[in-house]
Amino acid sequence: MSTTHAQHVFSQWEAAKQRKSPVVIDGETLNLGRTVTLGRYGGSATLTEDRDVLDKLDACVAVLNKQLQRGDTVYGVNTGYGGSADVRCSYDEMHKLQQAFIQHLNCGVTPVLPVPSSDQVAHSAFLKQEWVRAAMLIRANTVARGHSAVRISTIKTLLNLLSHDILPVIPTRGSISASGDLSPLSYVAGMLEGNPDIYCWIGPVEDRKIVPASAALASVHIKPTVFDPKEALGLVNGTAISAATGSMTLASMNNILALSQLLTAMNVEVVLGTATSFAPFISDIRPHPGQAQVASTIFGALQGSKLATGLLESHGHTLFQDRYSLRTVPQWLGPFVEDILLANEQLRVELNSTTDNPLIDASTGDIYHGGNFQAVSVTSAMEKCRLAAQAIGRMLFYQFTEMTDPAKNRGLPPNLCVDEPSTSFTFKGVDTNMAGYMSELSFLANPVHNHVVSAEMGNQALNSLALISARYTDTAMDILSLMCACALYGTCQALDLRAMNNIFESKLQSALAESTQHFLNAIGVGEDWQAKAQVQVWNYISDQLIKTTTLDSTPRFEKMMQGAKAPLLSVLEEANASSSDLLQHLGTWTAKNINTSLRLFNQTRQDYIKSGDASDLLGRASKRLYHFVRKDLKVPMHKGVVDHPMYRGSGDPNNVFEKVEDASTKRTIGHWISVINDAIRDNSVMDVVVECFKDGLDAEPELMPQRSNGAVNGVH
Repeated sequence: MSTTHAQHVFSQWEAAKQRKSPVVIDGETLNLGRTVTLGRYGGSATLTEDRDVLDKLDACVAVLNKQLQRGDTVYGVNTGYGGSADVRCSYDEMHKLQQAFIQHLNCGVTPVLPVPSSDQVAHSAFLKQEWVRAAMLIRANTVARGHSAVRISTIKTLLNLLSHDILPVIPTRGSISASGDLSPLSYVAGMLEGNPDIYCWIGPVEDRKIVPASAALASVHIKPTVFDPKEALGLVNGTAISAATGSMTLASMNNILALSQLLTAMNVEVVLGTATSFAPFISDIRPHPGQAQVASTIFGALQGSKLATGLLESHGHTLFQDRYSLRTVPQWLGPFVEDILLANEQLRVELNSTTDNPLIDASTGDIYHGGNFQAVSVTSAMEKCRLAAQAIGRMLFYQFTEMTDPAKNRGLPPNLCVDEPSTSFTFKGVDTNMAGYMSELSFLANPVHNHVVSAEMGNQALNSLALISARYTDTAMDILSLMCACALYGTCQALDLRAMNNIFESKLQSALAESTQHFLNAIGVGEDWQAKAQVQVWNYISDQLIKTTTLDSTPRFEKMMQGAKAPLLSVLEEANASSSDLLQHLGTWTAKNINTSLRLFNQTRQDYIKSGDASDLLGRASKRLYHFVRKDLKVPMHKGVVDHPMYRGSGDPNNVFEKVEDASTKRTIGHWISVINDAIRDNSVMDVVVECFKDGLDAEPELMPQRSNGAVNGVH
């Protein structure tokens, strides 16, 4: 594939940075990034001054007028519409016919207008304003191609209204996207003609109002348009609403697909996984382009990590390979990357196509009757998006459940709790929510296109349902954004726990070595046996640190240190060591290590919560995303039950959490996920994602740094 998915992400990102420059339409060069940027943020748009484009527009209108003057029959201009095309009207009634065309299409159902702009019912019944902005831009670009007999003055009026952010209120439901989005686009035409019963959004973003179209036009001194013989049909008979909704939705998919790959890299680090799964060799010998792109992205993101193992390294005595939710991500996501690349191409073509009927070739004077209004290309793109959405969601779901499960996360506490697991279930509710999101996402993945029914006197027997498909895909993107927010919040929590545990284990290993040496000196064991005993004891402890995370701190370290006597005694037996007061020294060693481990663990937790930072352990992408969450969004590590806004403290002087922060600053776990979700939905996270992708482009297949201290949470 000549274009990578990363290049589409870069293009959208760069377009967003140019939001203040006007969009110049010429029928040929409109792209997804500019369309989405204007749709989302508003802005100005103008018709090109290229004389060739303008002359073609004038010539198209002239060709139509010439045929009409000589009495030729042209569909939709002097005939009825669709199944009613067997009726004819006279030359004098052609303007009336255009009004009749719009009249029968202004049939959408909304709450009785006007309503307050803040009314939530109104928002659910109307298409999103960002979709309408993009649709107006797309339709202007389409008719500017000079095949629809729409005058230059009409196109300029449409773009003028768009530049003033005057948008028609368009009912959400009703279109089957067969002869284009006839009914939704009729509200654009109704706005242009100043229909007092068509309503429009006007005013600045912070004070939007809904007013009649006649008042909206008057507010910016624009005269109502009286449509020439084919202009209403030219404006309405096309795919602009579907293409706009699809474009906005596809842009979200592009961003989330990119983010999901970086979240996978973070998960690899969370569970102390390996970069080997993403080695270039694997994709070189199965050269699907999507697989190679995903593997390259994740491999580049992992460079510099001190948590993930490098190429060709194993997991020692733990599960030898990473689970499928990590190891097979290139193979899992790769085909969907290829689908999304095709979806981008389908919409790129659609944005710069003539989607109308009839079509006029101004160069020959011929008029063609066909079906370019059929929006199946948009439907196809959206069906691919929804299928990809469930695949991404399923991947995130299993990564999340494995990350929070102590049986699978290689030594992290259950539910990612930083406090005592018997009274704190930090991410358990989020884990359940993820299942709810996944179930809904799976339902939405079902195709829409196979639910077509015949419409309009049997004339529209095949219809694309593109707008319906795009709307459901938009809902899927909302759900997938929630899943990404949960995943990002969870991975940052898990990475903090890794960093905190890494500090603790380093301290504990040193303390154990010292206490073991002191114990063995007291009973007269030589240095060679002391070294062996220290290794055996630490191997046991590091293994138990993984297996005992479901226990509260006191019983955990009591069990651990009592059990550590077995490997210690095994070495003493091998060394033939004996002492009359061996049991007394052994009891002292056990009690001291229990107290020491508890003290070090509690102190490390307290210090880390106050000022801990996992950045030094993280790879390229994780470091940036972690910083974005912790520093830019100011989302803190979650401390568990003590972060509950209603928790007032137990009065236990040994509780290391209660004095960390004032109760008035506490927020629910859902609040912090919402902060991250907002950053995903408003695309502020994309500055970081793009940086990560650009960094990853120069990643080389080299060994990554070894884990600090040779082990993290006992995995060697």
